[in-house]
Amino acid sequence: MTEEEVRIESRREIYDSLPKLVVYVSIAILIYLFAILVFIPLGNGLDIAGVSTATVISAIAIMVILILLWRSSREIRDMCNAIGGLIAVNAGREGASDEEVAHYQKAVKGIVYVFAVVIAFLFVGSLLTEISEGAAGILLIVIFLWAVCTLYSSGMAISA
Repeated sequence: MTEEEVRIESRREIYDSLPKLVVYVSIAILIYLFAILVFIPLGNGLDIAGVSTATVISAIAIMVILILLWRSSREIRDMCNAIGGLIAVNAGREGASDEEVAHYQKAVKGIVYVFAVVIAFLFVGSLLTEISEGAAGILLIVIFLWAVCTLYSSGMAISA
């Protein structure tokens, strides 16, 4: 693609994906806030067949938030590709090749995915501690290892 085509396509993707991403993330935040501030405190002390209602509410909130974040991942990917394309055209050498655009897109995706997963863990992790602190700790370690590998891969994509 020519530089102008990359610019036009990137801007179109950003204008298309950003509103959807804002809606998905806003809904996830609202669900999190209602779960933490309203429903979990109301569920403390209540049991269903020996299982704490707060634990059940936490599990449901985690599943719903993960589903919303999964749906938003397509929008995040599209925006990362658009931003990577714009960076390649504006910061890269003259006449950014398709390969160079792909490298910048991979780098941007990796960095943004790490930020997105860390932010998601801030929400999901606090709900997960209502169920099991050990599971939250193990998940954090797995996320850290994944983040190290992803950031390394992103750095290598830029230097290629």
